[in-house]
Amino acid sequence: MRESCKQISSNPNHSHSLRIHTLYTSTNISCSKFSLRLSTTPSSFLASPSFFVTNSSATMSYLRTIRTIGHTSAFARHPHRTVVGRSTITPGHLQVVSQRHFSYEATVAGFWQTLSQSAPVAYVQQGMINLHDLTGLPWWATVILTTVGLRTLVTLPLAVYQNKILARLEQISLEMPELIKELKAETAYAMKKFNWTEKEARIMYNHSLKKQWNNLIVRENCHPAKTMVLLWGQIPLWIVQSVAIRNLVSMLPDPTAIEAQIAYTELTLGGFGWIPNLTELDHSLIFPVALGVINLSIIEIQAASRTKLPSKLQTIFTNLFRGLSILMVPIAASVPSCLCLYWVTSSAYGLGQNLLLLSPRVRRTVGIPAVPSELTHPYQHIRSTFAAKLGALSGRLGSNNQHPPPSTKA
Repeated sequence: MRESCKQISSNPNHSHSLRIHTLYTSTNISCSKFSLRLSTTPSSFLASPSFFVTNSSATMSYLRTIRTIGHTSAFARHPHRTVVGRSTITPGHLQVVSQRHFSYEATVAGFWQTLSQSAPVAYVQQGMINLHDLTGLPWWATVILTTVGLRTLVTLPLAVYQNKILARLEQISLEMPELIKELKAETAYAMKKFNWTEKEARIMYNHSLKKQWNNLIVRENCHPAKTMVLLWGQIPLWIVQSVAIRNLVSMLPDPTAIEAQIAYTELTLGGFGWIPNLTELDHSLIFPVALGVINLSIIEIQAASRTKLPSKLQTIFTNLFRGLSILMVPIAASVPSCLCLYWVTSSAYGLGQNLLLLSPRVRRTVGIPAVPSELTHPYQHIRSTFAAKLGALSGRLGSNNQHPPPSTKA
């Protein structure tokens, strides 16, 4: 090593190579010490998750050093290569790129790979690992705690804000009848004074009505597009955390990383009850069925809390979400149980959030204004609505049993 360092230092243009060589050699020594430490540890102790948890900080420090030197040494050995992320491109590779044929499968795979390696997914994934290491909780509790924390920080404020927008829109809609009455009188007067035709009067009336409505929206800062703000926050959060948990199970984005292997090993031992291994499917189907029941409950509670008859579009969307809730049951049965656990926890939080924001006392506490459509006793109303639906369903089934189809006897 000394002779090689002398040869490199004799050339003033090779100062950077000297630093690379020295750093690379020192890192090899550190890695050798770390390998010796692992080799001298009993295998039974290595198999236990406590070894990885107690040594996670040392492991991560070694991995950071190894990863840095991996990039540096690759550049030192092959300076003619172009480094892109974790991969390298040589001039020979550039000829192959021009001959590549794109396909649907490759496009989908590339999309999922990009999503798996995106910054939001990486933040959530590393945050879950850090929370697990910091609290010492099992992985099933870490998944639940992370879900509740993110939903509380992201979706709960958005749900409160969305309810405020809906209440303001209902309040300004109560002002419209007086404005409509005044606009009709002004339009009738203008028709006589300026000799407008009926078509011209209708155009001016619609223009004035739209202008008045926009003025009210600006005054209350309640654009109707803001009523979808909860979906804009909830759907990306659901996708990001689902992909982050999938990465933990699949040891992505780098399966050779020690952190990924440690997390996977702990997931295999971090379950509870009927799912001791969180990387396997829930063969009992408890979580998939619970997911479908919770999602259907959310939809039925939202439908039962309406004080007005639903429009045709609302009925279509309600039936669509009912079908999606049933479709999620077989999908949840085909994914690892830790991912299904996250979905059930997120849906259960959404159910509790919807029930909480129905209470008039809670709505006044968070600043949601009172509106005529608000239920004074929402929980009694929902209970009576469900009882009426169950009674009608049981009566329909009873009538079918009392009147069997006629027999066809010769």
